[in-house]
Amino acid sequence: MKKMLRIMMCLLMIAAMTLAGCSESGGKGKSTSGTTGDGIPEVSLRFATEPYPDHTVPYVGIEKKFFEDVGITLEKVDAIDADKVPSVLIAGNYDFASGAPSLFIPSMGQGDFTTFAFSNLFLGYSVMAPEGTKTYSDFVKEGMTGEEAIKATLEQMKGKVFTYPSESAIKPFIDLCFQKAGMTLDDVKNEVIDDSNGVALMLAGRADFKVGGVPAAATLSSKGFVPILSAKDIVETAEPSADSKEVRSILHNGWTATEKWAGENHDTVLRLASVSFRLNGYVNDNPEDAAKIHVNYVNQLAGTEFTEEEVQGLYKTSIPLYSWDMQEPWFEDKEDPLYWEYEIGSTIKMYEEEGMFESGEYSPSDIVSAGEIYAELKELKAEADKNLEKLGDAEGKALELKEKAEYHYSIFNYLDAKNFSEQALKEMK
Repeated sequence: MKKMLRIMMCLLMIAAMTLAGCSESGGKGKSTSGTTGDGIPEVSLRFATEPYPDHTVPYVGIEKKFFEDVGITLEKVDAIDADKVPSVLIAGNYDFASGAPSLFIPSMGQGDFTTFAFSNLFLGYSVMAPEGTKTYSDFVKEGMTGEEAIKATLEQMKGKVFTYPSESAIKPFIDLCFQKAGMTLDDVKNEVIDDSNGVALMLAGRADFKVGGVPAAATLSSKGFVPILSAKDIVETAEPSADSKEVRSILHNGWTATEKWAGENHDTVLRLASVSFRLNGYVNDNPEDAAKIHVNYVNQLAGTEFTEEEVQGLYKTSIPLYSWDMQEPWFEDKEDPLYWEYEIGSTIKMYEEEGMFESGEYSPSDIVSAGEIYAELKELKAEADKNLEKLGDAEGKALELKEKAEYHYSIFNYLDAKNFSEQALKEMK
């Protein structure tokens, strides 16, 4: 399982970005020219990412100047091999990095890391089929339970041609799907061939269903094929518990720093988290525009040949981005299998079983602080709401500050929305 997780990560995706903007004087984030035109402290940061699709999404935010809008200048952005990301953070070569917290867990003995914001889910694999094929979601909408929907979805494959590569990382997902459906591979006609040829079979109508890597899923999605059963669907039927092995089929991606750096640069962390939420919302609302920016970076850094349409397909299949409202259940609904502690906790248990850690040596909160940051931003949002309600008659300087607060509120920068609205209230007195 450890090997599978590692391979999944290598398929994963990252790239680059750089952020900053903090009012504390301590820490490694360096002050630049003082403050922005809005009066927000300016910070210069160094950002490490992996050269893959899910972690190159931040380049969209860089191009759109989302970081600069909250006082963050990225002085250094580099694509780093996944296995080197923990060490460059420990060495202080970079301030923060894009990566899945589960992949930092094996390095916890070397340094204390904290993922302070989640960005997207890496869903890994999905069963692709021609448009019009009923999906897991379709069956659930008809009133089936999750378990019944999985069974009904895969029963459509009986007697049909199913193609997939021989890669060891993919087989466990296929086995889990068929196991949960009460089927075996003997129920389908198997074509075990490499992804490129498998895609060709699907496009030619000579294969009916396919599971493959991220590029294959993106290509098929851009040609009108649909994911009828994904790793996320499997997780939704899992027991909402860290004891569930099914929850390991997905990865919560996010932005990570050392605990020391995050503690010394708390306001910067809040502003970075706001950029993440804004970025996710932008990509979801403007997938075509985002893909035009994203495709050049991911192809350059990962050596891929994605088209814009294929990158848009990734947003739907392999790396869905979760905005502010969408992430709320991850932190507040313990009945949701995607609740943040379960995937992280299950992965920790896996390493305990392998003898890497003693039982109870680490807990999910030792590697993730995103829930605490989300809760703090939510409190700041509520304070800004109360302040703005009192500013209906604002004029002059108070009106100017109110408008700044409203702008930062609109981009999820609730820290400065609260600060500016407080200043506006003082001007009203």
